[in-house]
Amino acid sequence: MLKKSLFIIASFIFTIALAACGDTDSTGSTNGDKDKKQTEEKSEEKKLGIGDTAEVGNVKFTLKKVSLTDERNEFADQNPKMVVKIEYEIENGTDEEIPIGGDLEVYDATGNKMESYPLDNTLGSLKPGKKIQGVEHFGIEESPIEIYFQPMFSFDEPAVFEVDVK
Repeated sequence: MLKKSLFIIASFIFTIALAACGDTDSTGSTNGDKDKKQTEEKSEEKKLGIGDTAEVGNVKFTLKKVSLTDERNEFADQNPKMVVKIEYEIENGTDEEIPIGGDLEVYDATGNKMESYPLDNTLGSLKPGKKIQGVEHFGIEESPIEIYFQPMFSFDEPAVFEVDVK
């Protein structure tokens, strides 16, 4: 009798555990499928474009314009296929002065991280509550590009902008 009771209890626990792992919603998808879809939707929502503003660590970044330029630096060590000019606005919402320049990372369509290109790039600092119009250049091989904005000393997730450069 004791063995039969233990078998029934073990079977019941196993059934509940199995049901929890395979929990489905009314559409028949599992919780794992729902979590995956929500993660994909969130990453799609995070992709921003020209004209969008994102706030990372109390610093607002607005991507104003992205364009190709024929301008080249004759002393540059690199010779990229294309050079993009990224124009942006940063607003310092922190209580401290922040460094400007080096806040962007660019990845081209090949998935490679691109190097900053030595033209007239904005460098400096920004007082609390103030704004700056900035420019940064990057050499790229293929479009579209992803632009990641993260203030220099921030540990927050970067804002991601996706732009097809023509």
